Amino acid sequence: MLFGSALYAAEPNLLILKGPADSKALGAHFEYALDADWQLKAENFVGASAIATKPLPNLVSDFGYTSAKIWLKLPVINNSKDQEDWRFYVHANFTQTISISQVNADGSTIALMDLGKDTPFSVRPINYPQMVVPFELAPGKAATIVVSYYSQGSSRLSMSIETPESFAAQASVAQAKHYAFYGMMLVMIVLSVIALAVIKQGVFAAYTGYLLFILMYVSHVDGVAFQHIWPNFPRFNSMASIVAGCGVIICACLFAITYLQTKRFHPVLHRLLVGYIGLFLFLVGFLWFTDPQTLKRVLVVLLSISTIICFSAGIVAARKRFTEVKFYLFAYSAALIPAVLFTARYAFGFEPSFINTYDAVRLALIVDALMMGMAIFYRFNYLRQTAMEESLTQAQRNLALSQRLGALEGQYEQVTMQSLRREENVKDTIHDLRQPMQALRLSLRQMLDPVAGTPNDAGQIESALAYMERLVAGRLAENTMKPPQSVAPIDDGMEPGLHEVLRGIAEMFGAEAAAKGLELKLVLAAPDAAVAAYPLMRIVANLTSNAIKYTNSGRVIIALRRNGTGHCVEVHDTGPGLAGTEFQQALLRNQRLDRDLNAADGTGLGLSVVTEIAKANHWKISSCESRRTGASIRIEI
Repeated sequence: MLFGSALYAAEPNLLILKGPADSKALGAHFEYALDADWQLKAENFVGASAIATKPLPNLVSDFGYTSAKIWLKLPVINNSKDQEDWRFYVHANFTQTISISQVNADGSTIALMDLGKDTPFSVRPINYPQMVVPFELAPGKAATIVVSYYSQGSSRLSMSIETPESFAAQASVAQAKHYAFYGMMLVMIVLSVIALAVIKQGVFAAYTGYLLFILMYVSHVDGVAFQHIWPNFPRFNSMASIVAGCGVIICACLFAITYLQTKRFHPVLHRLLVGYIGLFLFLVGFLWFTDPQTLKRVLVVLLSISTIICFSAGIVAARKRFTEVKFYLFAYSAALIPAVLFTARYAFGFEPSFINTYDAVRLALIVDALMMGMAIFYRFNYLRQTAMEESLTQAQRNLALSQRLGALEGQYEQVTMQSLRREENVKDTIHDLRQPMQALRLSLRQMLDPVAGTPNDAGQIESALAYMERLVAGRLAENTMKPPQSVAPIDDGMEPGLHEVLRGIAEMFGAEAAAKGLELKLVLAAPDAAVAAYPLMRIVANLTSNAIKYTNSGRVIIALRRNGTGHCVEVHDTGPGLAGTEFQQALLRNQRLDRDLNAADGTGLGLSVVTEIAKANHWKISSCESRRTGASIRIEI
């Protein structure tokens, strides 16, 4: 008692042990010194010549990212009744160097633990994921615990003194947390790998990588990875947090890219995410070899930035596709929690009092991973339902188009029978109908064929149907003096403009040109204007049909440009050409050029019909004389 009183009087920061002492109790009694030259020893902190030390500025040893060795001195006296065995518990899995010594009142020094950057896990005095060292201090005895350490990353380190019983209780709770977290993560990883193997979608690869790197990071922080996975590679354990953290960041960005389909729907976001990944990899590669300590410090900030970017990308996508991406938003809302906690802990030293930081991180990461999985499941279910609805709508539209085609076939037969009474007029009609009908049949066959069908076929069929319904209705009206009742209505009260007419022609003949290997291109180089749509439709349809018929390779161009105060519609092709006397001969009714007799089937009516329509509407038709190859026919409106 007299000895203890004297020691207590000499050491105002003496920690009186009556039982376990937590990190706050130790922080209130720790004194420190920073050794920039790494020259001090444990003996320098006791005795008459002990170097000067200062109380810790906070209740936790935290000196930021420093290259100095940190020395901590803790004078203790055992004031318990019968507790002799103790555990000095460092709440961390690894530091580059750490030594713990016990300096007794008689001046003797006991080295309790001395770990370096190449020390394997097996050298630790207690087989536990975090660093724990036993020491003996009998009741009534006093000693000074001297700790020195250096961390390549953050120097924040909390410590406590435990009894064997209190340490065993903490270890049991920690083990239960490990089993729960690792078990849930492994289940999700297995399910994700199965989904990746079955569905073969990139989003599952990003999700699986994200889960694996989170599991790697948490197991590294817990110390389980160093204990069981790479116990003989302490140098890798020193950098494992960088590897795992980089993997989490990259996989999180890849998940955002694949899940949100940024390349398709959000090009600006896509470039931002891809650019961030590239910049991140460059920065990590540079600092890995030059300044790993700075890299660890920057990595915490980069983790928060990547989470904010991915969350912001979800907000942008939710403006138009909230139903599809809502679980993605929930996932990254949960991911913000560990990002904020890590930033607050390592950048500002903030530690929540109501929950352990890593417990909160584990819970948030589990919720985050579950929400990501729910997001993938919900998206695939949503896309499946959307695809079914689109298929049903498409089937209904195909049926309606088939019915309209059937009605149109009947009207075509009626027009053919009436041609017996009006021979010349019907020849023109049949000529006008032949090529659009062929384009229509070709487009419909492609649409109904599940292999050949394309999303643009419906537009081509609509254009062909509208043109032919109007043509048939006009011809029947000329013979019956009233519009036939079985023809579908095509006039909504608005006369189409130049652009609409030319787009309709391009859509109508798109399938026929593609089937022949030709490129059919529409160039609208003049603003839209009102036009007599039906006559222009017949003219351009005839010219386009001829151009496709007589062009074996290359392309056909339908162009619109200004012509003084009016407009000029031109049809160009890369066929044998048509100018001069050949053009004048082709304008005659029932006349075909000798060179074309074996090139393609024809009636010699096409250009004569075009000439008659142009004349009736006071339009001028001409051929470009300057063309060396191919034909160019223009209609000045």
